[in-house]
Amino acid sequence: MDFSLSEEQQLLKNSARDFLNTECPKPVVREIEASESGYSLDIWNKMAELGWMGLPLPEEYGGAEFSLLDLAILFEEIGRAAMPSPMFNSVVQGALTVLDWGTEEQKKSILPKVASGEIILTFALAEPQVNYDARFVATEATQQGDGYSITGTKLFVPYAHVSDKILTVARTSGYPGDEMGLTVFIVDAKALGITVTQLENIAADKISEIVLDGVSVSSSDVLGKVDDGFEVVQSTLMKAAAIRCAEMVGGAQAEIEITAEYTKTRHQFDRPIGTFQAVQHKLADMFIDVNGARWVTYQAIWRLTEGLPAEKELAIAKAFTDIASQRIALGAQQLHAGIGFDRDYDIHFYYRRQKAFDLRQGTTAVHLTALAEHI
Repeated sequence: MDFSLSEEQQLLKNSARDFLNTECPKPVVREIEASESGYSLDIWNKMAELGWMGLPLPEEYGGAEFSLLDLAILFEEIGRAAMPSPMFNSVVQGALTVLDWGTEEQKKSILPKVASGEIILTFALAEPQVNYDARFVATEATQQGDGYSITGTKLFVPYAHVSDKILTVARTSGYPGDEMGLTVFIVDAKALGITVTQLENIAADKISEIVLDGVSVSSSDVLGKVDDGFEVVQSTLMKAAAIRCAEMVGGAQAEIEITAEYTKTRHQFDRPIGTFQAVQHKLADMFIDVNGARWVTYQAIWRLTEGLPAEKELAIAKAFTDIASQRIALGAQQLHAGIGFDRDYDIHFYYRRQKAFDLRQGTTAVHLTALAEHI
């Protein structure tokens, strides 16, 4: 098997790395994390000009018609730079979902604006009683005339405070625990009855609680079919988990590079600590972990790209990448010793993000359980 990138993919990777090194060095990341918006509008507009937001979208909707695999390569570089932005939720959980399940009218209305960076999308699934399993969604959408009225609370919604549209999972029939009866709605983020409250987050990108109190939507705002939204959610979660793995791999790769360089310059007992066998073995373990995570991640993404069954491979990728990223983050902290927890040093960006990402798009336990069913 040939795991090498094509010439076009290598060009994408190199150009993304050059852009992020120039536009988003760690002092800028610190400024973004401290800002109210949680992202840089200037960098966002430049990313849109480069075509990043439209990378996986068809040309007819303002995109570049690249594949999911190409998008993963881009997100690996974003992870390596530890850049906070709403691109993941707007493109991966938002635009791709509209592309797969939206009507032609919905696609023409939304996707070109996402590709240009004009609007931002987000995805609202989690609730106080459910994080990943959509069957237990309790937010209600009751029929009201030719539309619906949505009431409920959503948690951990990424960048809701700057989003224009919220893809909201609600129950139109049945009871929590039922697979049928779920519907996904395209909700105007500024609609009457929506209250957004930002939540504290270890990764420092912005997540929010959203309270919907009788929010009105029309029948044309339904994404997919009424009562049949479980399939829409599962499709979205699979792609989101796969691309999140690629982002985590990028962060893990950066941790190894930073740590390896540190072991060359940090001296103890009149010699660089990198000359000690225990340190070398720790770095070797980290190297094995990041490469293992990279290969299982890209196997899952390749299968998704080719339209092949990928549930088992995705469960392996997310579970292993979660575990490997935690080991790498811990190893990097150990080799940096006390300064690894000092915010003046860059390694803390990755430690915090890797821990937060472990809990998103399904925890390790969720994916191990899914894998066990296949075994």
